[in-house]
Amino acid sequence: MKDKERFPRIIDGGTGTELERLGVPMNGVAWSAEAVASHPETLLQVHQSFLKAGAQLLIANTFAASLHNLEPAGLAAEYERINRDAVCILKKAVASEKKEAWIAGALSTTTFTGALDTSRLPRGDAAVSRYAKQAEIQAEAGAELIILEMMRDIDHTALALEGALRAGRPVWVGFSCAAAKDGVFLLDTDIPLRRALAEIPLQTAQAVGIMHTLIEHTPAALDVLQPAWSGKTFAYPHAGRFRMPHWIFQDVISPEAFALEGKALLDRGVDAVGGCCGISPAHIRAFHDLLVDGACNLTGGD
Repeated sequence: MKDKERFPRIIDGGTGTELERLGVPMNGVAWSAEAVASHPETLLQVHQSFLKAGAQLLIANTFAASLHNLEPAGLAAEYERINRDAVCILKKAVASEKKEAWIAGALSTTTFTGALDTSRLPRGDAAVSRYAKQAEIQAEAGAELIILEMMRDIDHTALALEGALRAGRPVWVGFSCAAAKDGVFLLDTDIPLRRALAEIPLQTAQAVGIMHTLIEHTPAALDVLQPAWSGKTFAYPHAGRFRMPHWIFQDVISPEAFALEGKALLDRGVDAVGGCCGISPAHIRAFHDLLVDGACNLTGGD
């Protein structure tokens, strides 16, 4: 068994985009969520590939599996099954490879509509209860922590955080950002990251990070995050661009260049680094091998 008091250094890469790269069709409303039910063996293969590449923390394919995405996709009846089975498939991958790895669940407020469509999102106590339910399904299936992915506002992020905490697992909060001349903003909004960090009750989170953010924008976002947050940090940037429901593998960084970028993030004090959309097992392997060759500590301290 892994030492639960330690902290992973290497996160996996883009599960959804790797599924698409392997030929799995993406749902036009719920993106990669349907693949849990339609292509479980391919999903298992993707997780195994990231494990073999050296990932120490793997994230279940539940980013798109919130009810506000599954319901308009006609998949509401599959909600519990998809969230449960996604974690079970990940657990099976870890067991099959006989490697130590942290198993994370995930949920998101993202609506796959470009800018966040808050009209599709629950509000108030109903929102907290819904996010709690999703986190609890994942926790009961074996998720050891829950990651809030692609957070892009203040009110709904706070509701998702409150709900996820009810599952009794550590919660990580991942913001998606874009850097501009006049600051760093939550993706597709005019909300400064600095304001979000100040107004969301992040003291209840175990870790806060920057994810699904262009690699070239990630350092600027961390320049805002790191002075404002004294706890554990993480980063998993993306490469390419999205045209719903497809990831456009355009100008994707090479594995060797990604490894150097990842090492630079660790060197600046980020605790855990991986990749999001467009980042493949080859990228994670190159990052892992660079750290091993450089004799880096692959598990952070408390």
